[in-house]
Amino acid sequence: MAEKKVVVSINHAPYGTIFYTEGLRAAVGITAGIDEHSVNTLFLGDGVYYTLKDVNRDDAAGYLNTLNDLGARLYAEEESLGERNISPQQLADDVEVIPRSKVLEFFQEADCNVDF
Repeated sequence: MAEKKVVVSINHAPYGTIFYTEGLRAAVGITAGIDEHSVNTLFLGDGVYYTLKDVNRDDAAGYLNTLNDLGARLYAEEESLGERNISPQQLADDVEVIPRSKVLEFFQEADCNVDF
């Protein structure tokens, strides 16, 4: 199988669910697989709450470290942040803010999308 472009989108707030942890675990698995697929991990909608500096990330630290080691990036959608009155200065250092147009581009170029 050849390398695929995959989008992992995390759309749920990090409270009371395991969606964000499972999404990050899936991103690691896809990135670290035998074909080393290209993965963009996007935080959209209420998922952007996970990108805040003060969110406890202990339960997903291993996944985040592995993604970082593999050179994978984490992205938060600018419009989702604005709709929730979250400024880029409030985000963790490992998160890049991108506009909705770039999010759309990621989805259009992807061979596969996995939503959490």
